[in-house]
Amino acid sequence: MASPTAPAASASPLAEMIYVELVGRAFLRVDNAAVFKPDPAEIAKLSFELAAVFHKAEKVAQAAAGPKNVGYDVQLSDLTSWEK
Repeated sequence: MASPTAPAASASPLAEMIYVELVGRAFLRVDNAAVFKPDPAEIAKLSFELAAVFHKAEKVAQAAAGPKNVGYDVQLSDLTSWEK
């Protein structure tokens, strides 16, 4: 059972993918044994932080790419004229 302070496994699939990628690159081979240079728990924390930053930047990019109301000035009187 997961500890109450640990994030749920499905909390961020992106964080999980980042973790797997970082762990795969973070160990050294010494005498045919894998030795982790950084602490795996620190890699997990970093993975969630990177995923959060990515999601934040993704939302900003999607908002910037959305439709823009350029050159239109719609007034309430314009809408009421349609009821005639």
